Amino acid sequence: MGMKQKESPILSAVLYTLVAISLFLTVRILSTPSTMGLSQNSATSVSANLTNTKKIEDVFAPIRMIVHTDKRIYLTQAPGIMQSVNELLGEGALDGIEGVSTYLQEDYDALILSPMQLEIRFAEEIPLELLSRYFANLQEDYYDDSIDRIIFNAKEEDPVYLLNDETKQVFTALRPENVLQPLVDLYEGQKDAYMEVESYESESAISYLPKEAITIQKLVYLVEKPSNSYFIDLLFDDTTDLKDNGNDEYVSYSDNISELSIHKATGLLSYYRNILDAEELPDYRLIRDSFHEIKMLDNWTNPFYFYGFDAETDNVYYRRYVNGYPIFGEVDYGLTRIHMSGSSLTELQFLSQVIQTPLTDRREDVTLLSGADLLAALAAAGYSSQEIQMIALGYDWTFSEESNRLVNLTPKWFIQIDGVWKSLDRWIGGTETEADDSGL
Repeated sequence: MGMKQKESPILSAVLYTLVAISLFLTVRILSTPSTMGLSQNSATSVSANLTNTKKIEDVFAPIRMIVHTDKRIYLTQAPGIMQSVNELLGEGALDGIEGVSTYLQEDYDALILSPMQLEIRFAEEIPLELLSRYFANLQEDYYDDSIDRIIFNAKEEDPVYLLNDETKQVFTALRPENVLQPLVDLYEGQKDAYMEVESYESESAISYLPKEAITIQKLVYLVEKPSNSYFIDLLFDDTTDLKDNGNDEYVSYSDNISELSIHKATGLLSYYRNILDAEELPDYRLIRDSFHEIKMLDNWTNPFYFYGFDAETDNVYYRRYVNGYPIFGEVDYGLTRIHMSGSSLTELQFLSQVIQTPLTDRREDVTLLSGADLLAALAAAGYSSQEIQMIALGYDWTFSEESNRLVNLTPKWFIQIDGVWKSLDRWIGGTETEADDSGL
């Protein structure tokens, strides 16, 4: 008996130490992402926490706010500020549309560039019906009209302006009381989130570029992917008769009306479903239905915005964002494309891989050209600002050479010409390489 009591403090200490070590290792194992290849098992283990259902009010939402003071212009695309802007407007501040008129180009530009006002911008024009939460009472006649920006100026007696860049239509709504101050506070309270910008005239409308060179961090992330069965269960009604057409390059399954394929190296997913021509729907309905098709499938947890509708092809586009900036790539990994037939999806393309875990020790600063230098570089390569549709500061998504479980997000200028987005180096470099190729 006497001996046991002597041993017991030592034993206890040893046991406590072992328990502590065991707990420490458990935490380490749980918190350290696996760096195995994208085998089925390592991917399946993350599928549970990857499911993420999107909300319509977050996807059809503004992406930047521009503050016009008496002399200068400041812009932010900070996600926190934009979320607040979206929520403030979403309280149904506007009553309904009072009127609409079509402006001449110069009057339209002058309206946008008036001093002492706030301008709220969407990535692409959005049908008003999908912004109906901004109104107490949006009339049905306006459901299918689209807007790119909303302007609140400092004159109390002025209405709120809702603008369409393509048609130059300007809709007006009665200005509610006390709507401007909370928006102004989002500027006054965090000016360091804004950069000074200068306006320039692009193909269809006024846009903004930074006055100074701009520094943004290159990011590195671990990529994750839900299991293939996650997509199979969502896309096929009955999985009993599925044919497996997979090969070394693709995972591929089909039934008698549809086919799913996922590129193994990159995770790009393509889906096709054969559907008889459906009823004609108004654009806003078709766009809304496309959202309901994608909201469960795409597990991107960072912001994800509506990025346009092509009325000729019935393609609806969405784009992934990180830290307020859009994702592009030589293969456009940031883009989701949905082709609709009536209210049903017939084609779908998007990246099944998502980013979850940042490798913060690998961040590095990247400095990009100022707006004036950017336009000068494009002009020198033969692109005038009049043929430029859009310019965006975005991330170039590339898979790391060391592992396809790592992705590099490199800040670059991206320019859209003739409907095609490419990075500055590809527009400028592209002209030279094409010349070289033709010489062969």
